[in-house]
Amino acid sequence: MATMIREDYRKCRKVMARQHMGRKGNQTVFSILFYIGLMIFLVLCLMVGQSRADVVVSEAEIHAAVTGYVHDVVSDFAGETVVKVLRQGDLHIAGVGAVTLRVRQDRLRSQARSIPVVLEVVRGPVVIREYQLIAEVQYFDDVVVANRAIERGETIAESAVVIERRDVTMLLGKYYARFDQVDAMQAKMRIGMGRPLSSNYLEAVPLVERGDMVRILAQVGGITATITGIARDSGSKGDHIVVQNAESREKLLVEVIGPGKVRVVF
Repeated sequence: MATMIREDYRKCRKVMARQHMGRKGNQTVFSILFYIGLMIFLVLCLMVGQSRADVVVSEAEIHAAVTGYVHDVVSDFAGETVVKVLRQGDLHIAGVGAVTLRVRQDRLRSQARSIPVVLEVVRGPVVIREYQLIAEVQYFDDVVVANRAIERGETIAESAVVIERRDVTMLLGKYYARFDQVDAMQAKMRIGMGRPLSSNYLEAVPLVERGDMVRILAQVGGITATITGIARDSGSKGDHIVVQNAESREKLLVEVIGPGKVRVVF
């Protein structure tokens, strides 16, 4: 009887051992399959990530490219320029491979203060993206400024002005940067203290007034003749006016060259 019990016990142990080994084997197979699947998933994610990888063009690179282009465009300006690019943030360019930036003029109408440009993103020989941007430009230069009130009709004296560095964005083509540019000019209207002198406020001082007696110089070859005449117009230096020969009464076209002095224009 005892022998039979021991035999049954051994059989039960064998069955339980086989069941345990089966469960352990199943767990091992499941673990292997799990890790294989995980590796495949990671590889697929890596492949998708590479196929959609972005090349990042920083905001600083964009601004540098546009600023350099604009500085070349306005290089004839003698003063200083400050460029502000109206774009924020980086560019994310899909695909693999380095890119370069090119800037060209947009077809939109350009102004001195606002310059529309096209930013081209180039990969190899191909332009893959284009962006329309606006560059705002500020201009700074030396300016002749009134250091006291200048009355209408007053001839501009060097003691009445000072040279200051100013923002001239709104004065382009109208301001004066040196005193010699306003010498022998007079105020067309009252100019307040601290106001920049511009062509809107000044006019040349007439060196000849209508009815003045003037010396008329006539140069022919190496010979110069001087006669007297009467001015029929007023004029500043460089102006062309009509004078009348005091003796012959002949009218002549002349150029004003100095106070009370003109030269015949042939």
